[in-house]
Amino acid sequence: MKEALPFMHAAIEQARKGATPFGCVIVKNDTIVAGAYSTVHQEHDVTAHAEINAIRKLHSMKKRSDFSGYTLYTTTEPCPMCTSACLYAGITTIVYGASITQFKRYAPVIDIASHEIVAKSNHKVLIIPGMLAPECLDLFEEYQA
Repeated sequence: MKEALPFMHAAIEQARKGATPFGCVIVKNDTIVAGAYSTVHQEHDVTAHAEINAIRKLHSMKKRSDFSGYTLYTTTEPCPMCTSACLYAGITTIVYGASITQFKRYAPVIDIASHEIVAKSNHKVLIIPGMLAPECLDLFEEYQA
């Protein structure tokens, strides 16, 4: 999974662009096709999570709704809303850094793991947890400083 590290670093950079701990990139054929960060506070929109913003960008660029074969890299484990959006979008793989269990000490969360949601779905999604988790958790420390 070493080839995935640049994509996780890109997700971390997205988070820093938005000055939040939440950043995301979507990749197809080893190319970043969309990136975003959380804009919840700027837009006063509770649905404007990094993953949702990246999926929205991808939808608007590609003008389609099936993203089979795409991989989403995100700094934190997607919340139930974001995991569900990935499922409905057909995202094939989700790679995340910090888990919900790890980051819940920094922010209120719905404590349901992505794999639990995927298990209750008829969509097949590969979830790869913990990639660059310490660096992703550092984003929470930076954000709170």
